[in-house]
Amino acid sequence: MANSFEFKNVSAQNWQIVGELTRHTISGSQKKYFSVLAANTSQSVDLTHLTKVDTAGLAWLLTLVEYAKSKQIELSYSQAPSELVKLAQLSHVDSFLSMTT
Repeated sequence: MANSFEFKNVSAQNWQIVGELTRHTISGSQKKYFSVLAANTSQSVDLTHLTKVDTAGLAWLLTLVEYAKSKQIELSYSQAPSELVKLAQLSHVDSFLSMTT
């Protein structure tokens, strides 16, 4: 799934991001994906199939966290790839993301 990403619903409270989360793939997709999270007060996003991420993708994930907080949704990320973890640490935003590897 090169040059795109998909926000897949696995179950009522579980999602997956599949593909590349980069400045080339996220344009205009926030509203489309964020609104689907409002169905439950607790949501988990599996990042196992995230193949590429850049600073824009990291910002997208942070914006998703902010959206969830504004809607009183507890959001967590699981199976974060090491590339994302390192990028978040270098950017000093890892404490804002509830990520497990």
